[in-house]
Amino acid sequence: MKIKIITVGNKLDSWLQEGIKNYIKKFPNYTKIEWIEIKPEKKFSSIKNKKKEEAIRIKTHVKDSPYICLDERGDSLSSLNFSSKLNNWLQNYPKIIFVIGGADGIDKKLLNESLENISLSKMTLPHQTVKLILIEQLFRAFAILNSHPYHRE
Repeated sequence: MKIKIITVGNKLDSWLQEGIKNYIKKFPNYTKIEWIEIKPEKKFSSIKNKKKEEAIRIKTHVKDSPYICLDERGDSLSSLNFSSKLNNWLQNYPKIIFVIGGADGIDKKLLNESLENISLSKMTLPHQTVKLILIEQLFRAFAILNSHPYHRE
């Protein structure tokens, strides 16, 4: 089982890198997590053009595969609902791709073509922190699906 996470942004702070590594170590052995970091666009005439250029680079890693975008205007899910959706995606697709856009968000075309757009919070979150929250929620979803006591309700 393969999960690919494509992010636009700069290098993570060391404490975030450590937190992400700690969660990745906890995943079941049959799960492969691949991170792809795309540098943010530096030269742009408008935010709209910046997001378009970033979307082009994201699409080179997505190709024709279905993907899920993390977007503040996406659907809010509980951890249980997210685990249910993850289970469905795992059963229907050979790999699952999550896209985390840059500081200015994700291009509209990329959002419109995604399998689904989800929001991790109604609050605006720091871009780098979203990476840690996503990996924790993925781990939590696996724990729920495997009846592991990590998640309590």
